[in-house]
Amino acid sequence: MTGTGTERYGERMFSHGHDAELDRLHGLAGALDDGSFRRLARLPIREDWRCLDIGAGLGTVTRWLARRCPRGRVVAMDRDIRLLSVLDDRTGWEAVESDVTREDFPAGGFDLIHARWLFAHLPSRDAVLERVVRWLAPGGWLVIEDLARFPLESSPHPLYRKVSLAICDAVINRIGTDPAWARTFPAPLRPLGLTDLGSETSLPAVGPTPMGRFWRRSGEQLAADLTGQLGITEAELAEFGELVESPDFHDLCLATVAAWGRRPE
Repeated sequence: MTGTGTERYGERMFSHGHDAELDRLHGLAGALDDGSFRRLARLPIREDWRCLDIGAGLGTVTRWLARRCPRGRVVAMDRDIRLLSVLDDRTGWEAVESDVTREDFPAGGFDLIHARWLFAHLPSRDAVLERVVRWLAPGGWLVIEDLARFPLESSPHPLYRKVSLAICDAVINRIGTDPAWARTFPAPLRPLGLTDLGSETSLPAVGPTPMGRFWRRSGEQLAADLTGQLGITEAELAEFGELVESPDFHDLCLATVAAWGRRPE
């Protein structure tokens, strides 16, 4: 299921101005950071690399890059940069408040470009990705990580599956997210001329975990959509919220599918 959507991510849905968004993003960072750091660490990163972190959120990946590229340039880009200030370390990187669908950096300006859980939310994802690749210097690397909902579709827990898929449908309906796009990785990179392509998948779980925290907060922010349009009762949503952070519950949540490639020299 895909949709065209009438909003943009962060305008109303999951706005950085929402009281619970900081807590929700802390959960997501806690669930995904180790995988991101591990994948980036495999690259031949040099201290003088120029790096761009698109959709930087809290800036956890940005800060990781800044520590490894102290003689380079590290840019954190987000449509709303107010949550970048919640972590104290502002050394070795800069923030740019801009929209990737409108921004146009000079061609060849970066040795590494990273984006996490971003492109699937863009209705124009393929065109934006093609433009982003032009920002890579010869020999530069692109690493994209995006969400996929296939683990939810096979959940053996009926309530968890029902509410989780409804959360996905709410995001699809409102902003046009494609939760199946990343399942095709690394196929979207092939026509862009990148080499050394690769892909892998991580499967974080809910329960007493950062992903459980993130998924509960996501459902809470979307409560009006879930109970008003998607057939979830208030009692089901309340039970779901307790379930996904319970120490007695374990199930897979959204997958993170990563793909990478290098621009030929």
